[in-house]
Amino acid sequence: MGAAKDCCGLSPAGNSEPCSHFVSLGTLGAIPAAALDPNITALGEIPQPPIMGNVDPSKIDEIRRTVYVGNLNSQTTTADQLLEFFKQVGEVKFVRMAGDETQPTRFAFVEFADQNSVPRALAFNGVMFGDRPLKINHSNNAIVKPPEMTPQAAAKELEEVMKRVREAQSFISAAIEPGWLHSTSICNDFLGCF
Repeated sequence: MGAAKDCCGLSPAGNSEPCSHFVSLGTLGAIPAAALDPNITALGEIPQPPIMGNVDPSKIDEIRRTVYVGNLNSQTTTADQLLEFFKQVGEVKFVRMAGDETQPTRFAFVEFADQNSVPRALAFNGVMFGDRPLKINHSNNAIVKPPEMTPQAAAKELEEVMKRVREAQSFISAAIEPGWLHSTSICNDFLGCF
């Protein structure tokens, strides 16, 4: 049998030197110490994969800032946990959980604020996250985000919500003071006074 490797988690028996290659994150596991260095822009000059298919040119930068994270425990992993975990390598803009929640594993997409965070995130590949090793790769697509509202659309939505709040307040007041309801237009519009 060959000599035991002096590597974190594979140290020969009796070796009590601390491992400097990985940093413990409590229950989440350990990550490569190099991934935490903000000055590292490319670990081993990780090349960008080619963009596949017909891609909207406005999405290329988003794709280049996004990683795929697989092998996540469906029952215990949340988007907030991933956000906290990946904030250590760079500013995270979005996290989107994906996959079937009823299956044992799911996947997610993590979009960073800049492309320099991606190689550091890729260094997490194989690192234990809870009870499973992460599978991290470059993403082939951007995260589908909810559409942004124009100020006019936001104002209209707020106006509609406030109208429903006022209606609810009126119904509550009517329940407290029954005679008050007959003197309002809500009585005619919604209840039909009797």
